[in-house]
Amino acid sequence: MKKIFTFVVMAVFAIGTMMANWQPSDTEATHLDKDGSNGQVQMKTMRTDDGKIILTWLRGENTDGVFSYQLHLQVFDADGNAMFGDEGIIVCDKATRTWTTDYGLCLAENGDILLAYTDVRNDPDMQEKAETYFYRYDMQGNPVWDADGILFSFPKLHENAFIVEDVSPVICASGSNIYVAVNHTEYYMEEANEDNWSPSPWFPNQTMPDSVQVNEALWVVMSLDANGAVICETPQCIDSKIMTINPASAGRAFLVYDNAIYGLDAQLVGADMANQWREALTIEERALTTGMYMPTPLIEVDGNGVLMISYRVLTDWYGYQCVNYLNEAGEYSSEAISLTGHIDGDAGIAAMGVKEDRALVAWEWAYSSSEYHINANVVDDEDNYFWTGDNTYGISLDMNDLWGFTPVKVIPVEDGWVILYGNSTSWNGANFMVVKIDDMGNTVWTKQICEDDFKSSGFAVTYDQSNAYIFYTQDSEYDDNWNEIPGSGGMFVMCVDISGKTTAINETQAPAQVVKTEIYTIDGRQVDQMEDGVNIIRSTDANGNVTTTKVLK
Repeated sequence: MKKIFTFVVMAVFAIGTMMANWQPSDTEATHLDKDGSNGQVQMKTMRTDDGKIILTWLRGENTDGVFSYQLHLQVFDADGNAMFGDEGIIVCDKATRTWTTDYGLCLAENGDILLAYTDVRNDPDMQEKAETYFYRYDMQGNPVWDADGILFSFPKLHENAFIVEDVSPVICASGSNIYVAVNHTEYYMEEANEDNWSPSPWFPNQTMPDSVQVNEALWVVMSLDANGAVICETPQCIDSKIMTINPASAGRAFLVYDNAIYGLDAQLVGADMANQWREALTIEERALTTGMYMPTPLIEVDGNGVLMISYRVLTDWYGYQCVNYLNEAGEYSSEAISLTGHIDGDAGIAAMGVKEDRALVAWEWAYSSSEYHINANVVDDEDNYFWTGDNTYGISLDMNDLWGFTPVKVIPVEDGWVILYGNSTSWNGANFMVVKIDDMGNTVWTKQICEDDFKSSGFAVTYDQSNAYIFYTQDSEYDDNWNEIPGSGGMFVMCVDISGKTTAINETQAPAQVVKTEIYTIDGRQVDQMEDGVNIIRSTDANGNVTTTKVLK
C-alpha cells in the first residue's frame, strides 16, 4: 500500500503584523505568536455568526529545563484584529505530558468558548497522574468557570492502580447540555496466568512470574450543565479506541465509537446518559483497521439533523472511502456505499463538508502504485449518490504520478463547494490548490495559492461565503551554517478569496464552453461512451484549449 504522506508546508511570505485585517491575498500571510508556536501546535479554529474567529493552539515552553506545552486562546474580531495581544490568553500553563496533548474545543449555546485539556499539575515530577480540566470563557476573554478549570473526577477502578491517566478529552455542546468524554487508563499489577503472560520468543524457557503489569483503558462519557456541574448520576464507560460526540435535537448527543471487531457502534444519549435506542447500534460491521491504528471517521450533522459519517473500510491492507448516515430514529445504511462505486484502489487522507441534506467528501485515491488522484463525490443523508450521469461515482479533481494529495478542507458555499488540497511535489512539499465546483460537480475555477513546493506541518481552516481563513504552522528554516532564520517558522494565517474574484496569483474564472469531447480507453481506443474502468476524456473549449482528465467508471 502506498505510504500516506503528511502535507508539510513551508514558503517565504510577506509577513504582516498581528492586525490581520482580513485583506484577501493568495500570497501574503500574517505571523502569529512570533515568540513561540513550534512543535505540537495543534491549532483548532471556529467562526461565530457575527464574524469573530476563535483560535486555540499549544505553545511549547521550557521552564527550568523541563519542556511542556501551554494552551493559548485568541479571538479575532470581524475585521481580523487580535483581541488578546500577540500571545492570546493562556488557558493553562501547567506542566503536561508532551505526548498526550490532545484537547477539546466547542462553543456553548450562548456563544461561550468551552475547552477541555490535560495536565499533570498534581504530579509534576513523577508524571504518573494526568488529569483533565474543563474551562469556559466568554468572548471578552473572561473565565466563566474557575480560571484553573474544573477537574474531571472519576474514581479508580482498581484499588492497586499505580498510574492513572485521564487524557484526550472530547467536548460537545447540545442545547444547554455539555457532553464530555475522557480516555481513562489505569496501570496495575495482577497475578500472572496464561491469559496475560507468555514467554519471550527469544527466551522460550522463561518461568512465569508471580505478577504482571496490565492496563485497562475505556472512555468515560458524562454530561455537565451550564455551570460545569455533573448532571448524570452515572457516567457511561465504553471500551473503545476512539470516541466522537455530536449534537442532536432536544439537548441530546450522538456517540460514535469503535467496537470489538473494529467497526463502528453508535448511541443517542440524553443528559442522563441513557441510550435513547436502549442498546448500541452497530452501524458498520466491516473493519476500519487491523487494530494497530484506528482512524477517526469524519462526522458532521446536516441540515436535517442527520449525522453524516465518512470512513475508510479496510479490504486486506487496502481500503475504500464510504459514506453512511445515522438519524435520530436509529436508521442507517446496513452497508455504506463506496464513493467510487467500487472497492478497488486505495483511499487515503479525506476531508468532508456538509450542507443541507448532503455531504461532499474529498479524498486521496490511489488507482495504482503510479497513479494518484484527489477525488470528490456527494452523497445525501439517505445514502444516495447526489450527482448523476458521468459524475455519479465521483470526479477526479487532480492527478499526479508520484507523491499523491492531501485534502485540507471542504467548504460548502451557496452555489457549490470549494476544496482546499495539496498536490504533493515531494515527501514534504506541495502546491497548495483551491478549486471551486458547482452543485453537480463541474469545475468552475481552480487556482494555486502560496508558492510552489509550499510546506506546512499543520492546518486549521474556517470560512465564510467570501473567504477562507487558513491557519498553518511551519518548521523553522536554517542557513548554511545551521543557524535558524528568524521568523521562518511558527504559526501563520492567510485570508484567501473563495468567491471567485481576481486575486494575486491567478485570475479565477469559469472555463469557456466545451464544444468537443472525445473519449478514449486506457489503451488508446476512441469510444462513443465511457466503458468500465479508466476512461480518458479529451475536452476542447471554444477558445481551442484542450483539457484531458481520467475518469473511473
